[in-house]
Amino acid sequence: MEAESVNRDEEFVMRRQQVDEVHSEKALRGHEITRHMAETAARAATSMFARDVVIIDLRELVSYTDYFIVASAETDRQTRRIVEEVLDKMREQGYRPRTRRVDEGSAWISLDFLDIVVHVFTDEARDYYRLESLWRGAPQEHWED
Repeated sequence: MEAESVNRDEEFVMRRQQVDEVHSEKALRGHEITRHMAETAARAATSMFARDVVIIDLRELVSYTDYFIVASAETDRQTRRIVEEVLDKMREQGYRPRTRRVDEGSAWISLDFLDIVVHVFTDEARDYYRLESLWRGAPQEHWED
């Protein structure tokens, strides 16, 4: 009877380890997907001549998103063009924005894909809002393609 109890305990531990491994694999795949989303957005912004593209890793700081991608442009028109390119490239990969917010005059446009949020500013608006300074405790990567 005691051996039977030990076998059940060992079986339970083995099953628990298998479940933990599956959850770890899913978490890793989830991170790979969100990282791919961030890189796709950064690459698209750079291809439209966005300046100073930064990926801010927020995974350890907030629960509502994994990454911010911050980019800037000289003019409102260029800001809109960068956003259109990001949307096109993200859609090609099967990613759809949940929301799109446009500031008056298009000085700041944000695209919320839930796991990532893309912020495209004019230079002046970026200097004013200073998102990188606000999130200075988060790892930040300057994107260069």
